[in-house]
Amino acid sequence: MTYKPTQAPNKCENMNHIRAEIDQIDHSIIKLLATRFEYVKAASKFKKNTTDVQAKERFDSMLEQRKQWSNELGLNGEIIKDLYANLVRYFIDEELKYFKNKEK
Repeated sequence: MTYKPTQAPNKCENMNHIRAEIDQIDHSIIKLLATRFEYVKAASKFKKNTTDVQAKERFDSMLEQRKQWSNELGLNGEIIKDLYANLVRYFIDEELKYFKNKEK
């Protein structure tokens, strides 16, 4: 599930090469997000209530960690934090649906 470049960025000869690599990267990221979601759903079996699903303290600390990782890699940490906040809110909403169906 890891991305293996066919060419280094500085070795790409044209925009088609660049776009092909970016598409491969994005596809790998989306596959990883789908795998992450499987873990999110699996986590619901360990949670007792919707408060556990929402896990506000974990959510906040996770966002700060992603921000720090992003900053360390030369990315804008605030942008990545926002991206993860949206992503994880989506996962939480989906997990809540999964969790509520489990209760029935």
